[in-house]
Amino acid sequence: MAIYKDEKRGTWYCKVNYLNEDGKLISHTKRGFKLKRDALNYESNYRCDQYEKQEEPNPEIPVIIPEPPREILFRELFDKYIENKRHEAEDYNVNKYIQVAKRFFGSVMDIPMSKIKPSDYLECRNFIEGQKAAVRYRNKAIFLLKSVSRFGYDYYELKDHGRLLKIIPLKSTEFKEREVWTPDQFKLFIEHVDHPVYKAYFTFLYYSGVRRSEARAVEKKDIIDGCVSINKSMHQYKKEFKSLKTNSSRRKIQLNQHVLDMIAPLMERDGPLLFGDHEDLSSTSIQRYFSNGIKKCNQHLKNIGEKLIPKIRLHDMRHSHATFLINKGANIVAVSKRLGHSDINMTLKVYTHLLKENESKIIELLDNY
Repeated sequence: MAIYKDEKRGTWYCKVNYLNEDGKLISHTKRGFKLKRDALNYESNYRCDQYEKQEEPNPEIPVIIPEPPREILFRELFDKYIENKRHEAEDYNVNKYIQVAKRFFGSVMDIPMSKIKPSDYLECRNFIEGQKAAVRYRNKAIFLLKSVSRFGYDYYELKDHGRLLKIIPLKSTEFKEREVWTPDQFKLFIEHVDHPVYKAYFTFLYYSGVRRSEARAVEKKDIIDGCVSINKSMHQYKKEFKSLKTNSSRRKIQLNQHVLDMIAPLMERDGPLLFGDHEDLSSTSIQRYFSNGIKKCNQHLKNIGEKLIPKIRLHDMRHSHATFLINKGANIVAVSKRLGHSDINMTLKVYTHLLKENESKIIELLDNY
């Protein structure tokens, strides 16, 4: 099924790829359907029409045996995969896929898909494993190779040899525990952010657990009765809103009083956006204030002989929020909904080590019963 939603027009459209009677790969697009089922029906009828044309040639016209279909190369399949991805992913992320392919997929790029063998994928996978890059980055390349192979299977009836590939196991020496901040460490950091808007933005991130792009897109009208409605996000580089990735990302979050006090002055300013008023905060400015705040904080702590705070990523503010809640005994289902995870298993996968640490508390409760 190749049915897509046109977010700008609010309509549906379909894309149909098929081999015509000459063995040429044809791509047909039809737009403007008000309902998804209309697009599905059109796609089904269109495919039937094309097959009937090929299976029932006009008797008045001599039947010509078509040439064998032209071989589609892995490179061409990858291009079609990228074209499809542009409908669901940001250009920034799609360009990352292209860079990964240029770096790692050279050995398979010009092989016809009908001739590609499991050993070709294995050779490419082993090449990826032998490169100097972080294990997670190399595994992303392997996942991308598997995804392209699966894409060919789903849409072009090609063999999915990529399904056999295994990811690179993470050695114990390469595993790095995710760094997070405790509330006390966050308070040390925020004291060294001198801009009121960025101070409020970082406080909002830490105590709400929302994604940075979601916070940038919050409008003043989204905050009602101490709750913020997360209903959109901000494009990382373009000055425009974008829809959330999943329905579960659309949620309402109760804000604690400290955050409400921090954003109260911003609510009184002109402009629709909570952070930035008429223009959202840029990614580069956010990162600069964040990095400088950590640097100033640690320099101060070093001067007075105190322990430095970890140099975490901005996204780790979200992990810090979840870690704090789970360590305090918050219900994992409630935490998952607050984070906007599509599945509680995603929350368990990321934070299961915290639940294991709390096992001793369970035994203590049972012993005291």
